[in-house]
Amino acid sequence: MRAPPALMGNAPSNANRRPARCAVDKMLDVVPWYKGLPELERGVVRAELRTVSLATGEYLFRAGSRSLGWYGVVEGLVKWSSPGTDGRTLSLAGFSTGSWFGEATMIRRERFEYEVVALRPSRIVILPRDTCERLWNHNIEFTKALMTHLAQRVNWLMGCYTGNVLLDVDTTVARAVAAQLDAEVHSGTQGRLRISQEEIAGLCGVSRQRCNTALTRLARAGVLQTHYGGLTVLDKDALYRCAKISREAARHARGAGDVRADAA
Repeated sequence: MRAPPALMGNAPSNANRRPARCAVDKMLDVVPWYKGLPELERGVVRAELRTVSLATGEYLFRAGSRSLGWYGVVEGLVKWSSPGTDGRTLSLAGFSTGSWFGEATMIRRERFEYEVVALRPSRIVILPRDTCERLWNHNIEFTKALMTHLAQRVNWLMGCYTGNVLLDVDTTVARAVAAQLDAEVHSGTQGRLRISQEEIAGLCGVSRQRCNTALTRLARAGVLQTHYGGLTVLDKDALYRCAKISREAARHARGAGDVRADAA
């Protein structure tokens, strides 16, 4: 029922209200390459973004799928892994809020050799390849950001390969926690991460029991504190020491997890 005319005049005007910012806009607010675009270009890019919602266990894409562009995590947590012919998978990384991935396959115009699955309900944005190509042809700051992202990804993967061969489970788990901490650096969580032990185990490719043991050791050392629904990092410097990586290297690998072989 419509309000009587006399009452409608007392209702707050929509013109005076600031529109609620959606999760995509909030995520873009902390993306350096997006903030560096001219205002008009930002509007065009925002309009061209596609959004995909994933349920837990749902795949964003499988090995053999064509790349649609550059992928960014608005909210949630997804795992990047490579399937093996023997039924096992190799866990490559975990991407959380603010992470971007899939740039190498997009640039090469080839099919994915890996797959990405949601570890919890997640929302993903896709920046179409045509949009990316327009930006890297006409905006030097975007091109620099993309190339820097690629270089940092290679550096991280090289470190993860070394870790897969040489590092123990405790160090692997510490690396996964450090990566998630850096991925959420702009989220205002103050070191409190909403990630379960099961999710960390999945990112590392180890059993939940082995992951729990590693987290217990880190907690006893005063590095972090586990609690229902996640954990809180108490000593960032100590965490990076346990992960055997420099804070600068970890900061460059926004959203990257660790490399471990695990059962499919």
